[in-house]
This record gives sequence, C-alpha cells and structure tokens, in this order.
Amino acid sequence: MVTIGEAFVPVEGIVYSAEDVKVKIGNNLIGPAGELHLTEGSLIWSCAERNSSISIPWPRVGVQAISSNPEKCIYLMLDINLIWPGFYDGRPQNNGNENGEGGGEEEEDEHDEGHESDGSENEMTEIWLQPSAPQIVDEIYNAMRECQSLNPDPGAVSEDEDYMEAEEDELQEVDDMRNLQLEDEDKFADAEE
Repeated sequence: MVTIGEAFVPVEGIVYSAEDVKVKIGNNLIGPAGELHLTEGSLIWSCAERNSSISIPWPRVGVQAISSNPEKCIYLMLDINLIWPGFYDGRPQNNGNENGEGGGEEEEDEHDEGHESDGSENEMTEIWLQPSAPQIVDEIYNAMRECQSLNPDPGAVSEDEDYMEAEEDELQEVDDMRNLQLEDEDKFADAEE
C-alpha cells in the first residue's frame, strides 16, 4: 500500500539517499524538491518544506528506467492509479472518451470491439524522479534495481524452476530405462499380454 503522510526520514534499511530531487507525477510537477530515500522495502520521497512524504512499496513499481525526457531522470510506472490529495488527483476514469461524457454501456461495447472496458488501463501512474545533479541518476537506478531484487513479485512463478524440475524428472526416467535388461522377464511380463 502506498503511504502518504507528514515528512519523515527513514532510519532502517536505507540503501541509497539523495537530496534535492524533484518529483513529477503524470503532468504535475510536485514542488519544491525533496529528499529521496531508497530502502529495502520502499521508495520514499519526503519534502520538509511542504511537510509531506510518499512511501511506495517496491512491489507497486512495475517499470523503472532511465529517461531523458525532459532531462536525464528516473522513470517509474506504478501499477495503481495514485491519488495524492493536494498534489496529484490521479488519471481520469473516462475509459478513453476524450470529453469525459459517459455513454451507455451498449455504446462502450459497440466501440470497444472485444477489449476490456473496465478502466484497467487507467490503473497505473507515471512518475519521474528528477535529481538536481543528473550524474547521480545512474546511482539511483542501480540502487533501485538492488532494492527490487530484494522484493520479488510473490505471485510470480519462475518458469525456469518448473522447467528444471521437469527436466530432472525426465532424466531420472531415462536413467531407469537404461538400466532395464532384456533378460529380466519380470519387467516385461505385461508386454506378452
């Protein structure tokens, strides 16, 4: 769960910290600059001047990348439609209807052509972290990757693990077949029937 509250500085599990980092959420530049703290469990941005902070747990960060728009910065995509009263009101839930007028359900289905129309595409938020010193962007990104590796997606099942287990089982069966002897009549008793 994303936590919004008064400005604070974490004291445990800090992997990386940087001062003078601006945050842009959607089209809104959240100002003034604040402190960025990357902890083992979450990304925290705190602004003492506005006495506000936001804490985003790593499992909520679906995408992270280095961006050059508008300048070298960190780009994040959260898997939720973030609403931060007084800072960011979230994305409009108008299901792609530009003027926001909701038609009937039949009208949506008619234009939707089989695509989901539950607004799930709006369940995301784009965030940019813009440090005043662009040279630390790489450091921030590397620290974020380290933190993400400490918080794997609990719902994800590794296909490699399943494949490896199946492969080992198949190898065991192959070894058992190699050990069969044609002279061993008990093992082939069913074959004669």
